[in-house]
Amino acid sequence: MDSSTAPPPGNALLIVGPILVGTMLSYMLLGIGITQVYVYYMSFPNDKNLMKISVYGLFFMDILQTIAISSSAWSFLGAGWGRPENLHVTDWGFALIPFFAGVCSAAVQLFFAWRIYVLGVHMSSTKSFWVVICLIVGVSLAQAIAAIVTTIRWYFLNDILKIQRLFGAVTVWLAGSAVADVLITISMTYLINTARVKTRQPHFQGHARHTELLLSRLIRNTVETGAITAGAAVADLIFFLRFSNNGLHLAVAFGLSKLYTNTLYASLNTRASFARNDPKEPGPGAHHSATRSADIGDTFSHSTSGNRFIVSQSHSNPNVIYLNNQNQRPVLNKGHVHSSDRSSDDGQNMIPMVSIVKETFRD
Repeated sequence: MDSSTAPPPGNALLIVGPILVGTMLSYMLLGIGITQVYVYYMSFPNDKNLMKISVYGLFFMDILQTIAISSSAWSFLGAGWGRPENLHVTDWGFALIPFFAGVCSAAVQLFFAWRIYVLGVHMSSTKSFWVVICLIVGVSLAQAIAAIVTTIRWYFLNDILKIQRLFGAVTVWLAGSAVADVLITISMTYLINTARVKTRQPHFQGHARHTELLLSRLIRNTVETGAITAGAAVADLIFFLRFSNNGLHLAVAFGLSKLYTNTLYASLNTRASFARNDPKEPGPGAHHSATRSADIGDTFSHSTSGNRFIVSQSHSNPNVIYLNNQNQRPVLNKGHVHSSDRSSDDGQNMIPMVSIVKETFRD
């Protein structure tokens, strides 16, 4: 039989197929990311410069990652067509896949670690809280370093047939990423649920329905985003360890970095809906209002029977929900809620229900 008509290797489809799927997935996530970044640009022009730099910097990384996987896909599916050696010899773009995934995931995980810190520092003073924060940061940095090591070693190997030599670094990278995601999800769910439980105290019954719904939504979003990123990292690791002789893991690896960045974009953009008026199921005599000011940010107030709840997104203070009694008039000063007539029972009348710092990023 002529060698030019010889059939391709038995696992050829399990190499080029996942590369095609992963490339299409990556392009789809890039399109979603473009939309998310546009929404962010239009909705939050007053965010802190550091936050803007982080968002646009990660978006720039998304573009570079797309260029890298496009080069790799072209090498496998275009320029290498009919050349069996191109089924295992890779190019520069392929080597950069772990780098982009590790760095982008670490940036997003450190962002959520900061959220947990600012949210939890007002609600917990136990040593276990600091242990969890340090553990998230440590695991996140470790997986990023492992991803960079994987990229460096792969650049010199440049052969899929030798991928077994990277088992250690790849395992630390993907397993560490999944562990960090799980820790973040559990920590944020615990903190937000703790705040939600406080809204059920007797003196808040019937007055904090909107607050509880908002916190329930935060918990749902946290679990969903954490499950997506952690599940993708675990799936990539399982495919890599179980099917190392083919490219099944590439279907996930090509889009992994963009899953993380889109998680960050979506998380920031959810702020746009938190200050919206929710007129559903208002209590007797309830009054809802939503305001937006260049000085105090976004404020949602809910008044019932002389009591008032305030959810404020200020430039300098996290979202804090307070209960003010009828004899107290709330005054906003640099993002803080003050009472013009404080009494000895202020500790009972002004109870911070939740500090939703994760939704406040303005200067």
